[in-house]
Amino acid sequence: MSAPITLIIGPEQVLRDQARSTTLAALAIEDRYTVELTTESAAGDLRAACEPTLFGSDVVVIVTGLESPDDAGAEELLAQLSDPPDHVRWVCIHAGGVGGKRLVDAVKKAGAEVIECKAIKKGRATLELLTAEVTARKRRMTSDALAAYYLAVGHNLPMLLSGLDQLLDDVTDDPVTIENVQEYFAGVADVAGWQISGHVWDRDAVKALTALRHSLNNVGVGSTGVMTVAAMSRGLRTVVAFGGLQQGLSEADVAQQLGIPPWQVKDVRRQWSRWSGDQRTLAAAIVSLADADAWIKGGLGGASLDDEQKMFELEMLVTRVSARAN
Repeated sequence: MSAPITLIIGPEQVLRDQARSTTLAALAIEDRYTVELTTESAAGDLRAACEPTLFGSDVVVIVTGLESPDDAGAEELLAQLSDPPDHVRWVCIHAGGVGGKRLVDAVKKAGAEVIECKAIKKGRATLELLTAEVTARKRRMTSDALAAYYLAVGHNLPMLLSGLDQLLDDVTDDPVTIENVQEYFAGVADVAGWQISGHVWDRDAVKALTALRHSLNNVGVGSTGVMTVAAMSRGLRTVVAFGGLQQGLSEADVAQQLGIPPWQVKDVRRQWSRWSGDQRTLAAAIVSLADADAWIKGGLGGASLDDEQKMFELEMLVTRVSARAN
């Protein structure tokens, strides 16, 4: 008889956590025991978890750490799976990699349902995951709103998913638009950073300086400075990389080579068109950002800057870099 068992395997922790929650919800069994297979007590813990209950009810045994098991724990799990107790439902979790292959093979042989949790790559794969989450909530977000949200938060899947839940709870408009995202994150330093960066590489000094001052007023010099310089540096690398691509590439090819969402390609094309004839100023911007990275994190020329000095330097940086050539 095959054991009623689920194997959750793969390096993406967010997906493993989701699969674990979904599996446990589907089993709907209250009695649960978690055994960490990497510990010296794993063998005894497994035996205790698999003992019959007083009233003969079913239990769920969640076994983690299959990728690096304690030897005695591994042997005990193999013994349990060779003659599985009728009242036990198994949820075995492997964090990916080559370790614990013998256990993985045994769990599969026992008839496990396998849930793969492969690493989610940056860009399109992450956007597809977020889209699926929005759909699962029976909500809608425009593609540019979803991409703007991704750019604002960065490639941190736990933060992306938890933040998305909060966004969908708080914003009742359907679909959620890019304006909703910008308003929702107003005053958040990392979001303000990429907005300022966008205006800088569009060479719109007025909008860039306005956005910078708004962020300075809302979140302060320290956070604004670090995130603005980081966002401008990322924006600069993208613009320069676009300038080095061969002509005639499709939007999809450009997005793939630059590692950006397809909707952002038109913005980068526009930004490059405003810099391609003024590469001396672009080169100067590289130097300015290298200096800024030093003084915003510590000092300039070995001297520490106070907040007033950092604010002045930030305003000069944004104004100087975004100014159009005469």
